[in-house]
Formats: sequence, structure tokens, C-alpha cells
Amino acid sequence: MRSDNLLRRERLLHPLTAVSLALVILAAFVPIFGDRLMMNIAIMAMIYIILGHSWNLLTGLAGMFSITHALFFGLGVYGMSISVAKFHLPIIAGLLVGLLINIVMSAIVGMIGSKLSGLYFVMAQVGLSQTIYTLSIQLFPLTGGVTGLSMPREYLMDKSTLYWIALILAILTTLAFAFIRKSRMGTMFVALKENPDLSLSLGSNVGKWRIMATVMSASMASLAGSFYALFMMSNNPEVFSMVISLKIIIVVIVGGIGSVWGPIVGSSLVVMDELIRGIMPTTMAPFSVIIYALVLIIMAIRHPEGLISIGRSIGLKLEGKSMKKVSISK
Repeated sequence: MRSDNLLRRERLLHPLTAVSLALVILAAFVPIFGDRLMMNIAIMAMIYIILGHSWNLLTGLAGMFSITHALFFGLGVYGMSISVAKFHLPIIAGLLVGLLINIVMSAIVGMIGSKLSGLYFVMAQVGLSQTIYTLSIQLFPLTGGVTGLSMPREYLMDKSTLYWIALILAILTTLAFAFIRKSRMGTMFVALKENPDLSLSLGSNVGKWRIMATVMSASMASLAGSFYALFMMSNNPEVFSMVISLKIIIVVIVGGIGSVWGPIVGSSLVVMDELIRGIMPTTMAPFSVIIYALVLIIMAIRHPEGLISIGRSIGLKLEGKSMKKVSISK
């Protein structure tokens, strides 16, 4: 008789292992056979995988709904570009500056989140985001204003190098999210999300855990922002835009909120969006957001738990078939 653990292992080996192997093979061949357009699309998809894990950690696990997550992403972009373009610091220093700025900002957001919740927390986020956005425009000598800053030419990298950096960052953030989700820390985050009053009554320091979740989430987004500055070789205030925040949210929700695979599966929307924008005339490209809206509506009606729920249902069916075979063999 097979044990339950063996059956669970079989269930994972069927759909998830097949998808994992397919993604690894595809990722290995993209730099070899992919053209410039394909490389750019793949890089953008991996940036949103990183941002998706970042948002998923804060909202999917800790239950702190972030509607202005591009704030952390934009601070990472500006931390890198200002450090390198204005102060002529090395890339590592720019990365650390972006992380430091995000740690300070996320600690503020986390402290607000420990005092406020629901609509009031969202309003506070919007206020902070708009403040930073305005400062990015008004502090022209430092930020470059509306036009932004251009990175020095010596930091220009070829697409293949950028691709491998993006892939490594996407893998590392995926592993980090999976580790946190299964750790005691992840359990505490979920407990705070499900029943914060009960956690507080049991002696849990709700404020500390919420600050920790915000700092870790912002650090992931900062990495994506710093890399984006090197990828685009420039910055502008649009990196703080609500469009980016909404795209991050949609990627995770469509993929499957709270799941390790959610942002990876949901990043297919980014690929679809980039392809549509490339096919459509320049004047029609902004209307690609309609595709996002339609997909979101369909997913909300048909699969509210995200595309990952389809994989789970397939796994359950396969497990059911294997259990039938076991019972028949007996």
C-alpha cells in the first residue's frame, strides 16, 4: 500500500514537474534562438515575476493590501540611477542605496500598516506614493524632473547578459518566497492575515511582523527596480505610476494569489501584453489594457483562485486516478 506522502509526491511530479522542466528548457534556449524582441519580452516577464513575488509576500501572505506597490519599485530605479549617474558610484553601491531607501520607506509603510487597516491603510499608501512621485518631478537637479536621468554608457550591457541576470533574480526571489511561505515566519504572516485579533490575543507582535513583511517585500521590489534601471538605461517618474502597480496586482491575482507559482503563471499576461503592443499601431498600444481587464473579468468569474487552481485540479484528478489503480491492484 502506498503512503499518503508518496501519493502527494506523485501528484506534484505530474503537472508541476513537467511545467518546471519546460520552463527551465525554454529559459535556457531563449538567449540562443531568441531575437531582440523575444529577449526584451522575456526580461520584462521576469521583472514582473520578481515584483509579483514581492506583492504576493505582502498581500498574499501577510494580508496587507498594497495598491501602490510601484512605490518600492520606483525607489529602486531612482536609487540606482541617481547613485550611478549623479554621484558616479558603482552598480553595487547603487543597488545598496536603493535597498536602504526602500527599507526606510517600507518601515514607514509597515508602521502605518500596524496602526491602520483596510481603506485607511490604502489611503495612506496613496498619499505616500503621490508625495514621492511629486518629489521625483520637483527635485530636478537630483532626479532629472519629468525627463529623468540617463545612465552612463559604460554600464550598457548586451541583452544576453541582462537576460541571465533577470533569470537569476527571478529564480532567487521564487526560492526566497517559497522558503518564507513554508517557514515559521510565513506561518505568522498567514496567521496575521486570517485573524489578526486572535494573533494579538495570543501574544504575537502584530506590528513587528507587519513591518518585517513590508521590508522584505520592498527589498524584492527594490532589486527589480535597480535591475530595471540597468535594463532601460534611464528613469522617469512613470515608474511610480498606478499602471505598474495595477499590472503587478493583476499578474498575481490571475496567476494565483498566495501561491509560489502564481506570479510565474501570471507573467504570461506580460508576455501577451508585450506581443499585443508590438503588433498594434503605436496610437493603439495603450488600449492593450482592455485585454488585461477582460482577462481579469473572465478569471474572476471562471477561476477566482487564479490559473494555478487549474493545475491543482489536474493534480487532484491524477491523484484520484492513481488511488483507483491502487485499490484495483489490491
